[in-house]
Amino acid sequence: MKLILAATAATFTFGAVTAEAQTTPRTLNPPSVVQSGQWYIAPNGCSYSRTQAPGQAVQWMLIANPHHIGGRNATSACPRMLRG
Repeated sequence: MKLILAATAATFTFGAVTAEAQTTPRTLNPPSVVQSGQWYIAPNGCSYSRTQAPGQAVQWMLIANPHHIGGRNATSACPRMLRG
């Protein structure tokens, strides 16, 4: 019985943290249009890779492990995408 109650309490705690994290705005300005490189490291240290579908605006996707460009690993504070 104690195990079930502990699991339930952990579930409710995790749910509350998740809901709070989703409502907190985490926005960054994307790099300027003149940024023509493939990678971008934002002022907060999060690293992004440039992507663009034909006829669409540029989007910057988060790089989880940017060791190849000398960046640090992504954290929960990094938005998954920046739109230009």
